[in-house]
Amino acid sequence: MSVKKILFIVVGVVVLLLVVWWLKLSVPNYPDIQSPRPIAGNEQASLVLTEFSDFQCPACKAAQPLLKDLMATFGDRLRLEFKHYPLISIHTQAFRAALAVECANDQEQFWQYHDKLFDNQPNFSEEELINYAGELNLDKEKFSACLLSKAKTNEVRQDIKEGDGRQVNATPTFLLNGEPVVDWTKLKEIIQSKLIGG
Repeated sequence: MSVKKILFIVVGVVVLLLVVWWLKLSVPNYPDIQSPRPIAGNEQASLVLTEFSDFQCPACKAAQPLLKDLMATFGDRLRLEFKHYPLISIHTQAFRAALAVECANDQEQFWQYHDKLFDNQPNFSEEELINYAGELNLDKEKFSACLLSKAKTNEVRQDIKEGDGRQVNATPTFLLNGEPVVDWTKLKEIIQSKLIGG
C-alpha cells in the first residue's frame, strides 16, 4: 500500500473521529427518565379508550373538543390512554412534536403540552417547540436537552409498533376496550350505551 493511500486513510479516520466528537458536544446529554405513560380520567375505570394520534393531523385536532367533552362527562368512569402514531410520510413535523410532548411528560405537563401542540398546529420547529415549553413554565434547559438529543425516540417508536400490531393505518384511531371504533364522532353515544349495558 502506498504512503499516499495510508495518509488518506489516516486523515479519513481523524476526520471521522472529529465529527463524532463534535456531535457529542453539540447534542446535550439527557438522562434516561422513565415517565409514566399519559393517562387521563380514572386510572381504575373498566372502560378504556385508547387514542392513536398525530399532532400534525387536522382530524386529530378536530377530535379534541369531543375528547374534552367525553372526559368532562365520563371522566370518573373512563380511562383515556394516549398513543403516538405520527404519519411521518405526510406529516414531516409530527415525530418531532411527539418527542417534544414526551419531554414535557418528564416534567408532568403532558396534557398541557398536548393541548398547546394542537392549538399551534402545525408550527413545530425546534425553536417553536422550546418556546411552547417556556410558555408553560417548564424548565427550558432540561426540555431543550431532551428534545435536541431525541431522548424520547424509543417511547414514540414503541407506540408506533403497538399501533402497527393493532392494524392502525390512519389517525385518529380509537379503540374502546381494545375494540376499534368505526366512527369516532359517535364516541359519546357508544360510551353511553356501554355504560348502560354494562
